[in-house]
Amino acid sequence: MRLIFSVVALMALVACQTTVPEEAVETQPAVTEPADTSFETTDDAANPVEPVEPAVVIDNDNPTISDTQDFTALKEKESIESDKARLKAQREKFVEIAPTALPSRTASVNVAAFALQSKNKVGEKVYGRIETQGAGSTEQACHQFRLPDDAQAAFLSRGGPKNDPANLDPDGDGFACDWSPETYRKLLK
Repeated sequence: MRLIFSVVALMALVACQTTVPEEAVETQPAVTEPADTSFETTDDAANPVEPVEPAVVIDNDNPTISDTQDFTALKEKESIESDKARLKAQREKFVEIAPTALPSRTASVNVAAFALQSKNKVGEKVYGRIETQGAGSTEQACHQFRLPDDAQAAFLSRGGPKNDPANLDPDGDGFACDWSPETYRKLLK
């Protein structure tokens, strides 16, 4: 069985192999950079270190390849003086921004604090409600909010949980539009 599987896999690999005719392949001569021997270092005066020819062929005709890894090209472009000038220009542009106070959150309602202060469960009636509108109006009122947290914040800012003028909490548990305090209560556990 293994032999059959091996033969089938080998046949599939051979079928996937593509060959290119030699006349279709264009060859271009590679341009090699001569080694720069002006920076030879020596271990001591009697034993000079032989320069090493680069193993990588650099094609200078290709504009998409960066020459930043080529020391000779980089040496021609950059110098200590150009680095000093660049650093000076960057220091002149540098602006230090002083920290400011964080904005206060007095205008918004903190639903997390309300969740931690409330002790009742979802659906447990705590506040009396006079049902003046049907259940459909509660669904319509809740659909105007993108998230349950938004609905709860609006409910609390309009007098909730004691009052419910927008009919967001018809069951009187203090939680509007399927909002649950358990998300925040679990964070403390």
